[in-house]
Amino acid sequence: MDESFVVRVDDGLFCISDGEDITVESTRWSTGLLAPMDHGAWIRTGIHTGRVTVRTEMHSAAPPGDTGPWEEIVEASVHSPGGAMFVDPGYVAGELPYLASGGPGWYRLRVHAHGRGLNPDGVSTDPTERYLIQAWPQDWSPQQVLQSSPRIEESLADNADEPTGPPVHRPARTEPETAERKRLLRHIRNR
Repeated sequence: MDESFVVRVDDGLFCISDGEDITVESTRWSTGLLAPMDHGAWIRTGIHTGRVTVRTEMHSAAPPGDTGPWEEIVEASVHSPGGAMFVDPGYVAGELPYLASGGPGWYRLRVHAHGRGLNPDGVSTDPTERYLIQAWPQDWSPQQVLQSSPRIEESLADNADEPTGPPVHRPARTEPETAERKRLLRHIRNR
């Protein structure tokens, strides 16, 4: 069923999660729209804070490419170790369906965007940006830009030296490492 939902945006982002802790250090921003991580991904919006409209679709194989009304379209491989990939509920008003239709493994996400240039870094309580996120099971392959924009071209140029292979999956931190990291972060903030 195709349904649109209103998604909350903070700091110009919303998240595709697998229910795991998000490993921000592994983010790959090359296209500036879809940023895969060790697992899950970030979607960068035009607005800084507010709401956008998102529609999700699960497929068993790659759907036909159609640029339609979309200004930007990018694809990237995203790992779902738990097989429960979804738009993170911390940012959603309502509940979007799962994007991982085939259980744990690699998925291809195709993100379509319209309106990211309407209110750059602004605040929007009424959704003016629209996103379509399509997902299907597929082995890892490099990111691909299907419909570009000046924003995407600038990001590609800025991130030209970014790694191009699949991310290296790191084991989850153990509790002592997490406690040590928290202690170090407190120390840095209190300087």
